[in-house]
Formats: sequence, C-alpha cells, structure tokens
Amino acid sequence: MLALVISALALPATAAAHGRSPTVALDYRVVLAPGHGFSVAVLDGDRSLRVRSEDGARVVVRGSLKEPMLRITPAGVWVNASSPTAEADRVGPAGRSGWIKVSSGSEYAWHDHRLQPPRSSAPGPDGRLSIPLSVNGKPAAISGEFVRVARPAPWPWGLFAVVFGAAVLAALRRKPWRAALTVGLGVVAGAAAFVMVTTFAVEDSPTGRVAWLQVVTAVVVTAVLAALLIRLHGRARVHAAGVVGAVAAAVSLSSLPVFWHGVVISALPATAARAACALAIAAGVAAAALSFLRDFDEPVRARPLRARPLPR
Repeated sequence: MLALVISALALPATAAAHGRSPTVALDYRVVLAPGHGFSVAVLDGDRSLRVRSEDGARVVVRGSLKEPMLRITPAGVWVNASSPTAEADRVGPAGRSGWIKVSSGSEYAWHDHRLQPPRSSAPGPDGRLSIPLSVNGKPAAISGEFVRVARPAPWPWGLFAVVFGAAVLAALRRKPWRAALTVGLGVVAGAAAFVMVTTFAVEDSPTGRVAWLQVVTAVVVTAVLAALLIRLHGRARVHAAGVVGAVAAAVSLSSLPVFWHGVVISALPATAARAACALAIAAGVAAAALSFLRDFDEPVRARPLRARPLPR
C-alpha cells in the first residue's frame, strides 16, 4: 500500500511536467518589463516563456538569428518550422518546413534557451534578457532582467530539526503519551505534505495553469489515509499513522532543493513552503520510527504447556 500511495503522488508530477520534472526552487528570478500589444510571463520555474496577443495584435517572435519564429494572433498561433531557433528549442513539429498552425488560441508557451541565466554567485541584478519581436509590423522586444536571489541560511532549519527531535524524545518519556504522540505526528506530517504538494502544483506547472491531476490525486490519497486513521483503533491506528508519516516524508524528499535555493516556485511564501517541507519530513520520519516501538507490538500468545506423564 505504501508503494502504491507514493507512486500515486509522484506520477502526476511527472505527467504534469510534459516529460520534464517540475522545478520547485531556483537561484534566479526573471523580472519582465510590460509590453504593448502583448503580455508575457515566465512559467515552470523560469524555464518556459508564454506570450499572449492583446487587443487583436499580430505578434511575431523572432529567433536568435532574428528570423521569424512564432506568429501569434487572435485567430491562432503558427510556428515557422524552417526557423533554426524553433528547431533548436523544439518548438512545433519536427521534420517540417514553412508555417504550421500549432494552436487555435491567442497565446503560446515554449521552452526558450534565451531564458538561461548567466553564471554568477553574487546576489542581485545579473544580466539582461532581450528577445526581439514585432507587433503589427513595428519592432518591439521582450525585455527583462535576471536577478540572483541569495540562498537561505541553513542554520534555522538545522536548529528546527534539533529542537523538534529533542521535543519528541522528551515526550516519549511519558509512556501513556506514546500512542497519541505517534498518531499526532502522522496527522501533522500528512497535513504538511498535502499543503506542500498542492501549493507546488499551483505554481510549477509548465503550462502556467494549475496541475489539477496532481491536486486531485493528493486529495484522494489524503482522504484514504485519513479514513484509515479514523476507522482504525488501538495498535492498528498507531501503525497506520506510521504509514502516513512514511508517505509524507517520502513525498517531501523531492522538495529538498527549497532549502538551498533562493526562489521557491510555490503558492506559499518561500519561508512557509520550507516550513511545510521541514515539518512533513521531520514529523513523518518521527511517526514512522515511533510506530515500530515495542509498546505497539501485538502481544505473543504463549502456547499452553501439555502435562507430560510422570515416568513410572
């Protein structure tokens, strides 16, 4: 059951990323300038660019060689399959030539290599972004700035782990509390993991929309595990809490990069997202470990001894 639950939460994330694993944290933020006749946004952790035609404008995005690459209008989107940049960035179908319609909408998102930030270690502004285009035949550009965000200090989270572990060990000294403590840790870990998974699904989808498959899967898995905790009693509930904790910790391990990158791709503020991840891992590991205490083992029933006949 544990393997199935972890797979159910992990697979939608991969599917939502269209072949790329979703990014949860980065070192850079791209600050874009507003455009006239078009709007632009950076998606999927600063790895995809989305351009939308505004007010009926005809927008032509140009490639690295200044060649026409994309034509975005209210009637649809066309890609120039003969463009070297479109071929390099895998925009549109391969092995074709000429203009090919790829969407009936007025916006398009693609992975553009020009979003690759410069290599630097100092926080602050670090290079400019400029992608040429034309709006209704007039020259324009997608312009912005790369900003490197300082990495978070590691000591607060190390201190949290030490204090949390000490508090759990102190509570274990009171034997009557052990079952309630294990169940409580499992519930806290599950809730923190649910918040973490759903808030990442809102922001790190490469399409710029909510990754509903991941959200729905998280809701279903959480409901199933919560039902187990409610219906079970005694030792069975304690062991179920251990399973919940193990699942929460396992799912949260993929979010560890939030602790060493400055930009967190989550609907929560960066500190809150890191706190949810730390709580899910710490409480989950503790609940899983405590569920193995001998206090919760089923008692072994001793077999009745048969009386042996005395030798004559």
